[in-house]
Amino acid sequence: MTIESIQIIEALRFGLKPFNEIDSFNEQSSIYAIAFNGDAFPVHFGVGRINKGDIIYIGITESGLKKRIVDNHFKDGATGSSTLRRSLGAILRDHLILKPIPRSLNEGRVRDFKFIVESEKLLTEWMVNNLSISFIPYCRGKRLLKELEKEVIYILNPILNITGNRLNENGTIIKELRAKCRDIARIQKNELKI
Repeated sequence: MTIESIQIIEALRFGLKPFNEIDSFNEQSSIYAIAFNGDAFPVHFGVGRINKGDIIYIGITESGLKKRIVDNHFKDGATGSSTLRRSLGAILRDHLILKPIPRSLNEGRVRDFKFIVESEKLLTEWMVNNLSISFIPYCRGKRLLKELEKEVIYILNPILNITGNRLNENGTIIKELRAKCRDIARIQKNELKI
């Protein structure tokens, strides 16, 4: 744990703003945090609860935040390429009545999933209304940016960071929920072949 990582965590916590209140996103390499800002998380699962203000995901981008946040995490139809959307969608599937489908009908197997158009819109709407974002530009190179991300994830242990977060007690449950969505998508793919 370095002083720099502690300062960045504090800046990320202090800078959290609801998604729909952010005027612009920088185009620099950055580390970002996504937090829950709703009154009560609608689903209880696993260990602990998600409370208002909890940072639930840490990520980095080298290509700028607009591309990563707006055009990926918070975009209808982007669930297949956003681990944040896949995890949230899997957790909220029953609550929002989301319907998983294969990410692509061209792939030989169902590696990842997305949701039908209506479900994608419901997920995005929920995210816009319940999530806050903060970000800190970090232009010291790819290697140091990745090291910073690992350290911040280790310290905060965000519930939706599964990869490289062995302290996440909910990681197995989230993986199981995502696997259930993949199974449903696989069934959909098989039905579409008929």
